[in-house]
Amino acid sequence: MSTESPKNTALNRISKIVDQTFEESEIFREEVNREELMQIYSDLMDNGLPPENLISITEGELTRRVRQLMAMELLGTLLDGLTPEEIRIFNEAVEGR
Repeated sequence: MSTESPKNTALNRISKIVDQTFEESEIFREEVNREELMQIYSDLMDNGLPPENLISITEGELTRRVRQLMAMELLGTLLDGLTPEEIRIFNEAVEGR
């Protein structure tokens, strides 16, 4: 019988997916901060996301969700180096103008 808390169980599942994604993708490995990403998930669970929800979903669905958050974090790092004009152009492109 496991004495691990549901939160730790969920974080361990997420951690394995993050590590696997880092192994597969150099850009994620270089641009996404692993500790910050894991802190986001920890904070989510501390603020109302039941860890059981993350434990009960399939590996494929959890992988999809984790990678979506990683992609959002990556996008944030890519936008950091843009000038205001470049950000305006980016926003217009995203909005479809």
